[in-house]
Amino acid sequence: MIKANYSSNRPSFYILFLIGSFLILLVASGCVQTTANKDTDTQSTDVLSGNSLAVVESSRAQDANGIEVGFTEDGRPYRGDPNAPVIIEEFSDFQCPFCARFAAQTLPSLMEEEIANGEVVLVYYDFPLKSIHQQATAAANAARCAGEQGAVAYWAMHDRLFESPQEWGHSQADDVFTQYAAELALDTETFAECVREGRYVAEVNADFDYGRSRGVSSTPSFFINDHPLVGAQPRDVFTQVIAAAKSGELIAETADSADSPQANVAPTPATISPDNIAATLGNPDAPVTIVEFTDYQCPFCRRHAQQTMPQVIKELVQTGRIYYILKDFPLDNIHPEARIAATAAHCAGEQDMYWPMHDLLFSLQDNWAGQGPTVALATIQQIAADLGLDTEAFGTCLRDGRYDQTIQNALDEGIALGVRGTPAFFINGYPMSGAQPFDIFTFVVELAEQNQLADVYTGKIQPPRPTPQPVTVNTDEAYSIGDPNAPVTIIEFTDYQCPFCERHFRQTYPELKANYIDTGLVRYVFKDFPLMSIHPQALEAAQAARCAGEQEAYLGMHDMLFANQDEWNNRSNAVEIFTRYADELQLDVDLFVQCLSSGKYETAVLNDVEEGTQLGVRGTPAFFINGYLLSGAQPYNVFEQAINSFLESDQ
Repeated sequence: MIKANYSSNRPSFYILFLIGSFLILLVASGCVQTTANKDTDTQSTDVLSGNSLAVVESSRAQDANGIEVGFTEDGRPYRGDPNAPVIIEEFSDFQCPFCARFAAQTLPSLMEEEIANGEVVLVYYDFPLKSIHQQATAAANAARCAGEQGAVAYWAMHDRLFESPQEWGHSQADDVFTQYAAELALDTETFAECVREGRYVAEVNADFDYGRSRGVSSTPSFFINDHPLVGAQPRDVFTQVIAAAKSGELIAETADSADSPQANVAPTPATISPDNIAATLGNPDAPVTIVEFTDYQCPFCRRHAQQTMPQVIKELVQTGRIYYILKDFPLDNIHPEARIAATAAHCAGEQDMYWPMHDLLFSLQDNWAGQGPTVALATIQQIAADLGLDTEAFGTCLRDGRYDQTIQNALDEGIALGVRGTPAFFINGYPMSGAQPFDIFTFVVELAEQNQLADVYTGKIQPPRPTPQPVTVNTDEAYSIGDPNAPVTIIEFTDYQCPFCERHFRQTYPELKANYIDTGLVRYVFKDFPLMSIHPQALEAAQAARCAGEQEAYLGMHDMLFANQDEWNNRSNAVEIFTRYADELQLDVDLFVQCLSSGKYETAVLNDVEEGTQLGVRGTPAFFINGYLLSGAQPYNVFEQAINSFLESDQ
C-alpha cells in the first residue's frame, strides 16, 4: 500500500484544479469531445490562394450533376468552383448525427443552388470525435481511400457514408466500407487494402488538430469566408450568412481578437416548453424549477438517479422548494436501447408507475443496456410484470409508437437549447451539465431562490470548494517505473482505447518521464480502468499489456498500444493486432497468445476498475499524485506545479 511521504500540509496546487471548475460544469456539453485550448504554434496549410482555392489541376472533374469536384493542394476535397466568391469550410464527423442531418437536409439545397451557380465552393475537413464516435476515423479514412480513385469517388463515398451510419457504426465497419466501394464500382481490392492499413489516419488526425487550432470543438462546424458558424443550422441561416459574405459584411475574426480574454457573461435563461414532458415531481408553483434531460442508457444519468436524486426528492422536492421536470434525450448513436427504455417509462406512466419504472430501468441498466433491442424489450417486459403492471396493455403501448413523437420532440428541444450530453439540467432556465453531487444542487437552488444564479456565470459568486483529501491506493500488483523510494508517486488509471489517455501518453507522459521519473523524483504506477461500455477492446488491450509484462515487456506493449491506437481501436481483429505487436517486440508469441486467450488477467483488470471507482475515478485518464486525485489529460505544467509543490513540502 502506498504511504509515500504524504505531507500533512495541504498542497497549494490543488486550488488550481478547483478555480473556474464550476463554470465549466455549468456550461460544458457532453456530446462534444473536450479539446485543448488553441495552440498558437499549431502549423496549418492555407487552402486559399488570393480569393480562390489552390487546387490540384489533375484532380478536377465533374460529378453526375455537372458540379466541379477535386482536391486542394493540401489534399482536402472540394465541391464547386474554386474561384467562387464564398468559401465554406466544413469540419465534420461521419458518425455524428447532426452532420448527417446537414448532409441530408441542407447540403442538397446548397448543391442545387449556390454551389451549382458558382457562388459557393465547399471544402471538407475531417474532425472525428473519437471518444463518442468510435468508427468516425475509420470512415474518414475510407472516404480518402475512395478518393484515391478520383474526387468523384471521394464525394460518392462521402454521401454514402452519411446515408446509413447505422450500417457501419460497429466493429465490422471495414467490411461495410468495402461493400459500399463495390456499389460505387470502385476497385475494391485496392480500396480494401487502403482501408485495412489505415493509410490516411495520420492525415485525418492532422485535420482534427488543424480544426482545434481554429477553435473547432464540435461538429458540424463551418467557416464561411473565415466567419465561424457552429452546428447543423437550418437552410435560411446559411442563406443569410452566404449573402452577407458575398456583400462583404462578414469580417473574419482576427487572431488578436480571438485570443483576447473575454469577460464571463451570464447566459439568457432558457424558456422550456411545457410540452413533451416525461414526468414531474413536486409543486408546479415552487419558486425553483429544475428540468432534467436524461438518457436511460447513460451511466452518468444512472449515477444521478441512484446517488443524487433521492436527496433531491427528500430535501428539495418534498419540502416544496423545487418543481422537477423530466424530459427524454436518448443519445441514439451511442445508446441504441435508450429510446426503448424511454418509451417503457412513458407506458408505465399510463398506469401511474412512471417513477418506479424510471428507478428500475436505471438500477437494472446492465441487464438490458447494450444487449440489443430483443433482449432489452424482453427484460423491460419482465420489469413491468415485476411492478404488477397490466403487461398486455404495457406491451401494446411499447410497440405501437404512441410516444415516438413526444420523445423526438423532447430530443429536438434539448438540441435547440444546446444540450449535447446527459444528464443536462436547467435551473430556472440556467444550464448545468453532468451528474453533479447533491451539494451543487443545493448551492444553485439557494442562489435561484435569491435570484442570484446569474452571478455564478459572471464569477461574482464562487461555488463551495470541497477540501480534497489524499487517499491510499493499493499498488502491490501494479507495474511501475521509477525509483520506488521517490518522494512523489503518480498513479495513473488508464484506458488504452481512450483518446484522452492517448493524448496524455503522446503529449505529457514523455516530459514527465524525462524530467521527473528518469531523474528519480517520481515513481509512476500504471493501473487499468477500461470503460468497456464505450471502449469494447480496452479490456483485451489491458490484458495484452499484462501478458507482455510476463516477458518483461509491459512498457513496450503499453507504448505500442497507445502509439497505434487508431490501428486497433474498435476492430474485431484487435487480438490479432496485439499478437503482431508481441511479435514486433520479439516476445514468445505462443506464450503471449496462450496468456491472452486464457483471460488470466481479466479479474485483476476488473479489480482495478472497482478500486478506481471506489476512489472516485469517473473517467480516464485519472491520476493520484501522492494520493490527491487529478482528473483528465491535464497539460504538463499542471503536473509540474503539483510535483514541485510536493517536492518543496518534502524539504
